[in-house]
Amino acid sequence: MEPVLPETLAERLFTDSPFAFRFGMQRPSQDWFRWENPRQEALRDRHHWLSQEPQRHLAWTDEADPVLREAMGLFPSTPFRADSATDGSDLLKSLSLHWEPDILLLRRDAGGEFRLVAGSVCFPSAWDLREKIGKTVDAIHAGVPTLNETLGARIRSFLDRLPPGQTFERDNWGLAAHGERNAHPDRALPRMSPESTVDSTWLRLEHQAFRCLPESGGLLFAIHLTVHPLKVVLRAPGAQEQLASLLRSMPAAIAAYKGIPPQFSRAVF
Repeated sequence: MEPVLPETLAERLFTDSPFAFRFGMQRPSQDWFRWENPRQEALRDRHHWLSQEPQRHLAWTDEADPVLREAMGLFPSTPFRADSATDGSDLLKSLSLHWEPDILLLRRDAGGEFRLVAGSVCFPSAWDLREKIGKTVDAIHAGVPTLNETLGARIRSFLDRLPPGQTFERDNWGLAAHGERNAHPDRALPRMSPESTVDSTWLRLEHQAFRCLPESGGLLFAIHLTVHPLKVVLRAPGAQEQLASLLRSMPAAIAAYKGIPPQFSRAVF
């Protein structure tokens, strides 16, 4: 994957408009499923978490088996054995050890709704995979203030109409008081506080991709996370003003959900 340059992120992520949850889906600007030259540091982190704490970072249900096996067709040159006798959870773990993004597999239930049926998530942004497994997309998003009300119908429509054989992508960002990739809530990492400064804050960029898997009635959702010092991101012209405006216009409930103190907009600008 191409490296993400912190200096280019402000133009990509920040706007002059007030804060709002944005759909932002587009055709990919890169070959998203290409997996040549992954960052070895990220793969070492994945190996650590999947070896030391698999119960937190890997979830599997048998419903995911046909979804994963169809998804493997996107990776024709896998460096590991993936025949019909390979256990599905082992196959998912093997893929996750060789590919940078986190992997989530969804499948339509009897009512036609997508449910999360498996995942390998080593770099979550303060959420627990175990709490999401088996849930519909609406239920997964239920804890995010106003998201279902503002974008829920559009998300469902997009997933229902996602063309087979095509990939779509979007960006999502957040702020954190640390530069760790793995922000699982069980790790109890430092949180932002009223004393947080730009110098002590990091931007978490989730580059998300969606791929329809029509034979299994499934969906591959990949999240490629990168973490960047906020002070570097804000070097771009106008970036401080844009971020401060977004934070000032962010509803209090959303800021609280994201762990951003209300005073932080003043620290930015």
